[in-house]
Amino acid sequence: MTTDTKAHWKRRALRAEAEVQTMRNIRQVDSTMEQRLVAENAALRVAIAEIGDILDELERSKETQP
Repeated sequence: MTTDTKAHWKRRALRAEAEVQTMRNIRQVDSTMEQRLVAENAALRVAIAEIGDILDELERSKETQP
């Protein structure tokens, strides 16, 4: 005997909707974390570039000092 009743299919549909919502939640968290990492990476790249500029400037000032 099969259990292919209307109630059975409704339960399956509700379970599938719950799984889809879980996946959406996971993707949202993943996306938020990715955005945070991208922002941090950009800030670090700027900081490294600025440090490089300062070091270059210091090196040039050393060369011009007697």
